[in-house]
Amino acid sequence: MKKILSIVLILVFAALALTACGGGGGSDKDLADSKYVGTWKNISISLGEESGELDGEFTIVLNDDGTGQLISDGEAGDFTWELTSDGFKTSGDMKLTFKDDGDNIKTKLLGADLVFEKQ
Repeated sequence: MKKILSIVLILVFAALALTACGGGGGSDKDLADSKYVGTWKNISISLGEESGELDGEFTIVLNDDGTGQLISDGEAGDFTWELTSDGFKTSGDMKLTFKDDGDNIKTKLLGADLVFEKQ
């Protein structure tokens, strides 16, 4: 019994080590197959009870290699992105968390709720 318990503990430890070390290989495939890859335009903004529609003042481009750009008024800022359990998050010059909302994605920026639609 003691020998079986030792073998089980070794297998559990090996599985945890492989998970910790080998996670990077699958993430590129996950991004390539992600529904988030593409161009997203901002369609609305709301702050408290005030809300309005926008004509794409902010555009987000997500590439399948984990890079992206935020385009606003003709200027672009680069960032990287990765999947989360309920959407994705960005890092670099633009650190935001985007939540999946069916056909749209949502984020909060300086207290304002922004909704993006895929183009």
